[in-house]
Amino acid sequence: MESVFYLATTACLLAGILVDVTAQQNPTITFIEKEKVADIGSTVELRCAVQFVADFPVMWIRLPDTPLTIRGSKIVPDNRYSIRYDESSMTYLLQIQDLQESDDGIYRCQVQVTSTTKVTAEVPLSIRRQPVISDDSTRDQIVTKGEDIDLFCNASGNPHPKLSWRRQGAAVLPNGGAISHGNHLRILDIQREHRGTYICTADNAVGGGAQRLINIQVEFAPVIRVPRARIGQALYYERELECIVEAFPAANVEWSFDGRKIVDDAHYHVSSFTKANDATEMKLRIKNIQKRHYGAYECVAHSRLGSARGKVEFYELPFAYQESQRERKTVALGLTSSKASHGGVLFHPLMLFLLICFAWY
Repeated sequence: MESVFYLATTACLLAGILVDVTAQQNPTITFIEKEKVADIGSTVELRCAVQFVADFPVMWIRLPDTPLTIRGSKIVPDNRYSIRYDESSMTYLLQIQDLQESDDGIYRCQVQVTSTTKVTAEVPLSIRRQPVISDDSTRDQIVTKGEDIDLFCNASGNPHPKLSWRRQGAAVLPNGGAISHGNHLRILDIQREHRGTYICTADNAVGGGAQRLINIQVEFAPVIRVPRARIGQALYYERELECIVEAFPAANVEWSFDGRKIVDDAHYHVSSFTKANDATEMKLRIKNIQKRHYGAYECVAHSRLGSARGKVEFYELPFAYQESQRERKTVALGLTSSKASHGGVLFHPLMLFLLICFAWY
């Protein structure tokens, strides 16, 4: 209702003024502000200098059709606007306080000569805005190894923000660089080492900029790494075998010996530990080792994308390999005794007895 009222008021004022205006020299606009750029919350002043206007009404209008002032009076129902007339320079100064994003637009200074004739000049007002990354940008993705993928990042702001890509942790981009510019990042023949978080940054020097983090997961068949392919230990002691499996999605992993799956029992204990980068550490502890336990062990991983095998050769040592500095008790030759350490090697009780006898004689 307020907008209808001040539009009607403006029309009435113009009609009354134009009837009273007599013939005179043509009015002109001698000065208008160039484009103004301002921040949200600030104050801006728009100047319009005129000549030979006499009784012709001078108005400020926000395009397309919102009248703000006429002569020296404000007609818009918004207290953020004010108008001042400097008679010495014949300048109409429009002030807008507490600028908002919606104030962005084109403002017209207009001298109404007749109902159909007018003299105009325009000034664009541009409101600086921090970047905002739009929701139609790429979100987290799960892709398969070997695919080509496209990442898009769209942003708005004033001035229009510049966009760039980088990887989290300063990792190198698949194209070989540290940073890629533009709203589009293409990755060809994606590999598992390309998985991780990609960061899109939008910056226009207004505020702190904006970022979007896109997590890319790459599905790939299991890959097995065996830290030690040959491991030895003496009879009746313990030893641990290890393999590391990388796979996404996670693979089913097991240990096998002589073609049979190993399960926990008196001699075997299987354990697993999750590590970074879709890796799992698989361990097999062999306890109270017997002759039949020596041979080739396999770490086997299966997923819907494929399978992998890793082999560990477990052989007999003539002396016990010490795995840690703490003493362990074990059963050997039917006797319970404490292992004695010497130079990193643990001696079997029987071997220690034979050594003492040899030294005596």
